[in-house]
Amino acid sequence: MQYQGLQNGMGKRSSLNCTQRQAGKVPLWVLILLSIFSGLLMYWYTTPQEVPAWARHWLPGLPEYTGPLYRWRDDQGREQVTDKPPKGRSYETVNYRSDANVVPPQGGASRP
Repeated sequence: MQYQGLQNGMGKRSSLNCTQRQAGKVPLWVLILLSIFSGLLMYWYTTPQEVPAWARHWLPGLPEYTGPLYRWRDDQGREQVTDKPPKGRSYETVNYRSDANVVPPQGGASRP
């Protein structure tokens, strides 16, 4: 017996033949764009400090960040984090989550 076509649940043949059905093909450029967009979204979601400010409110669950803070070393070599850049010293601009503790340890604590 040869296959005569598609049948619906009631035993009747469907009016669609194989050439009229959706083939399920997506253009390659659509797949490439979706892959790039998905990769960017995943990168921004896993490293939220790198997300541009204009896109931050579109991604769910991103923490709020403080304004720019400045990390630098004083004359004794201690690391300082301040909200204003030091004059006449090199510094690094950093952003911290608003719920993070950025106070460096006090006293003679040494790093391993």
